[in-house]
Amino acid sequence: MFNGFETIDIPLPEATIHARVGGSGAPLLLLHGYPQTHVMWHGIAEDLAQTHRVIAADLRGYGDSLAHDGDFTFRAMARDQVALMRQLGHDSFHVIAHDRGARTAHRMVLDHPDAVRSVALIDILPTLDVWRTMDDWLARRYYHWMFLSQPGDMPRRLINGNPVLFLQAALSGLSSGESAFHPEAMRAYETAARKPSVIAAWCGDYTAAATTDLDHDRADLGRQSDLPCLVLWGARGVVAHHVDPLSAWQAWFPGATGRAIDAGHFLVEERPGEVLGHLAAHLARS
Repeated sequence: MFNGFETIDIPLPEATIHARVGGSGAPLLLLHGYPQTHVMWHGIAEDLAQTHRVIAADLRGYGDSLAHDGDFTFRAMARDQVALMRQLGHDSFHVIAHDRGARTAHRMVLDHPDAVRSVALIDILPTLDVWRTMDDWLARRYYHWMFLSQPGDMPRRLINGNPVLFLQAALSGLSSGESAFHPEAMRAYETAARKPSVIAAWCGDYTAAATTDLDHDRADLGRQSDLPCLVLWGARGVVAHHVDPLSAWQAWFPGATGRAIDAGHFLVEERPGEVLGHLAAHLARS
């Protein structure tokens, strides 16, 4: 996995960010989601590195990245990644992001518009739309949104009792039912899940998404970006059940294009070749 890539750890004022770096060309930042790490990009990172300088990073608190200040808002996560890229010499860059990483990318466009050249958002709706459409059907599938955001240390203590079981349930509950995860990738996810600090980051992330992140997004309602934007989602997943994802994102990115992929939530690992084709075309256009 990640042949030809260098492993780095970059200290920042509020976090230490772990990443893999490889390839040459225009800079491209890859951001993962819950409950994974940068390893989720293992199936396409080497191909993307044929045309781009690829940086696959762990979000603060996830994987081997550390959060020093306890702030797990998408604003803080976006700030980290912009600082990481600047430390590596990239003042502007393309972003491809999945799940929580895609929410971080959205906040990055809002807070640091000059830093982002193009964005690809994979299998999410805007955070405000998720909460607006939350009903009993969605709550059963997104139960972790409510559970992880509970106050106090109860969620962390319960998960730490058997973190690998919780991880496996989270992954299987959102996948299409296929064996999507490479054994080496699964080992990396399990290793991360065994760290109490990672469990704390999961909980801090979802707590922020139910509180402060909503305030940030409400304050930016009506703001739009003309950046090139690609939206991809799993046809067998949850995202498109209530809302058309492309229409939802066109409220923020009027020129966004996109489509469904025959997969569940983890389409990058379930359908790497098909996803890579759409991402490569998007990057070429951008």
